[in-house]
Amino acid sequence: MESPNLKICDIVQFYSTLSGGVRRYVHEKINYLLANANHSHCLIVPSHRDAVAREERRTIYEIKSPSLIGSNSYRMLINKKKILAALSKETPDLIEVGDPYRAAWIGLEGARQNNIPIVAFYHSDYPRALDRTLRKYLSTRIESIVTPLIQKYLRKLYNRMSATVVSSRRCHDALDTLGIQNLRTITLGTNLETFKPFGSRERIFKELGITESTRLLLFVGRLAREKNIRSLFEMLEILKKDPVPHHLVLIGDGEWHNEVRIKAREDKNISWLPFTESPERLADFYSAADLFVHAGNCETFGLVSLEAQACGTRVLAVRRGGLDESLQYENPRIMARNPSGKSLAQAVQQIWDLGETEIERGLRRQQMEKHFSWEATFSKLTALYEELARKEIPAHFTGKSVIHESEDSALLSK
Repeated sequence: MESPNLKICDIVQFYSTLSGGVRRYVHEKINYLLANANHSHCLIVPSHRDAVAREERRTIYEIKSPSLIGSNSYRMLINKKKILAALSKETPDLIEVGDPYRAAWIGLEGARQNNIPIVAFYHSDYPRALDRTLRKYLSTRIESIVTPLIQKYLRKLYNRMSATVVSSRRCHDALDTLGIQNLRTITLGTNLETFKPFGSRERIFKELGITESTRLLLFVGRLAREKNIRSLFEMLEILKKDPVPHHLVLIGDGEWHNEVRIKAREDKNISWLPFTESPERLADFYSAADLFVHAGNCETFGLVSLEAQACGTRVLAVRRGGLDESLQYENPRIMARNPSGKSLAQAVQQIWDLGETEIERGLRRQQMEKHFSWEATFSKLTALYEELARKEIPAHFTGKSVIHESEDSALLSK
């Protein structure tokens, strides 16, 4: 059977100029769709303005949205009228949403109005992040009341989806335990043409002003509480007792931007670089690093882990923190027992004791080529889209949108 030409619409809450994983996933998917099939794509994201940009078979709708409290980059995608109007004008064949908040419910309404399937991609481990917050700020009794309510909410939302996509077996099992149905596991990948070993070590070390004998530790990602940034600083303090010098580089922005910037100014063994949209720049640092360290323990997969490994660099992460599957081909796989600075430092020392050659870095790259390409990810995802588009829409997905606008400017007017 010949594959249909589909228009896919992504509604993305956590999208900004400073965001990483979700934004990278969406744009890599767009590139794949336009290069490998005659599909088209529209993207709906929050912004500081209302705007529409069209190019060939892709369209981006920026919806003017209020800032998310506590964040210096994210906005709240909540304008139901404008989102539904965009969906009515674009008439996609399938909608994908990437969060469990208001945008997801608006997406469900848009799918119902346009009588089309809707997919949820489970990009963040919300239950684990919530449990951690509840344990920190609330009593055990309140936690026992709130947690079941959140679980019920997630079941109510995701069981209305045509399918919910997860990127790891652990997430699949967690959602399955909650009673969420129609789960599909599709492993994420990375751009193997961009992220590959470069001979950048000498150049990067010169830029940082560190000696060749220094061990370079690297973190790339959003500077936020859930990434356990302070644990990286604690780890470095312990490693300073080693006679071999260590230098920690953090690349990214976020809520903890000022704290990291001040720390880097005070400690000559720490460097901070702002978020960069250049994957080539990141590949230079991945290739130069001796070790990539990720202290987050509420991840769903960890794209940065794949990027670093594709450049040949070993990754240290927290056991059961969400990066386990992205590191499954590491031999031996060494992980920190918990996200504390002490546990991270102990694991770093274990890795140094192993020693590593260029041959081993090359073998790590080969595993990425074999198991973690974007082509493999998006071929499976596109097959799912095509499968759902052929299916009869359930009875509750009925009715057509009644919003009709002929011009983009009118479409986004208040």
